[in-house]
Amino acid sequence: MFRAYDATNGKVLWEYPTPSGVILPWNFPFFLIARKLGPALITGNTIVIKPSEETPINAFEFAELVAETDLPQGVFNLVCGGRETGAKLTDNKDVGLVSFTGSGDTGSKIMQSCGKHLTRVNLELGGKAPAIVLADCDLELTANALFNSRVLNTGQACNAAERVYVERKVADALAEKVTKLMAGTKYGDPSTEKGLHMGPLVTKVGRDKMAAMVEAAKGQGAQVLTGGRIADLPGYHYEPTVLLGCNTGMDVMTKEVFGPVLPMQIVEDLDEALVHANDSDYGLTSSIFTQNINQAMKAVRELRFGETYINREHFEAMQGFHAGRRKSGIGGADGKHGLYEHMETHVVYMQTAG
Repeated sequence: MFRAYDATNGKVLWEYPTPSGVILPWNFPFFLIARKLGPALITGNTIVIKPSEETPINAFEFAELVAETDLPQGVFNLVCGGRETGAKLTDNKDVGLVSFTGSGDTGSKIMQSCGKHLTRVNLELGGKAPAIVLADCDLELTANALFNSRVLNTGQACNAAERVYVERKVADALAEKVTKLMAGTKYGDPSTEKGLHMGPLVTKVGRDKMAAMVEAAKGQGAQVLTGGRIADLPGYHYEPTVLLGCNTGMDVMTKEVFGPVLPMQIVEDLDEALVHANDSDYGLTSSIFTQNINQAMKAVRELRFGETYINREHFEAMQGFHAGRRKSGIGGADGKHGLYEHMETHVVYMQTAG
């Protein structure tokens, strides 16, 4: 039971069922309020949301709007702060479910903390999404899908295509088309400029980590087709980048880039692409670009990922179920299965006399 007390006399002000505790990331701060709040309320739960300390302002604005509605006090709750505040949610026996979106390292720590009270967890963690491009693909469609996936939110999306495995026959043609699109990316300050494809990265740490991975890949033989440098602009901008000649020994092919960098590795066929695609700790999203339905279905069967997109950009639908495997998380969101995450079963067996 979730209670609020009057500090002056100790009386209970309101009392509600066990809440869901939600810890949000910085990359989609408002969208994820909606994703977490809707299912919790629909299933009759209260909710306590902790926004990222990097992006708290939209949560404050939303809380003011909630205060203007007739939603009873205590159903929607907002707490702010850093790790200590998050720990109050994860190490709290009165919280029924902890739902977290963010990094794998933090997700692991949250799971350990929740284990003290056997609190249920819902974790959407990192991703290193592979995109498999076969020789019979629609090159225009494929290039545009990959481009959109890398500039969406400046590449700061866990489900975006992070690595490309392209058949040798079309590798040069695809690289040329994607490079032209990435080189033509309009980026800058979205608060002062219109018509941009993307803005800056959120933090200097994230930008510099990505830049180091690109430099390492260059030193290991990757060819920079466009970009490859920190942009000479105010803020944490990085040039949209395409790398060709990458391999599985490079960090850009195994670790989250989380920025506008597209590494490409040439393969001989679908079987080789599937081996490389599945050689990952992550299992959130994946994609294949082909006009052969049999090849597409083979990929769907063999890819060890929660989602597979066929001939389209990596972006989920709200009526689906956004869920990963392996180190990409536990449980998921959206659709009827997302509602079930906020529910418990109670089976009753009744036998009447006579």
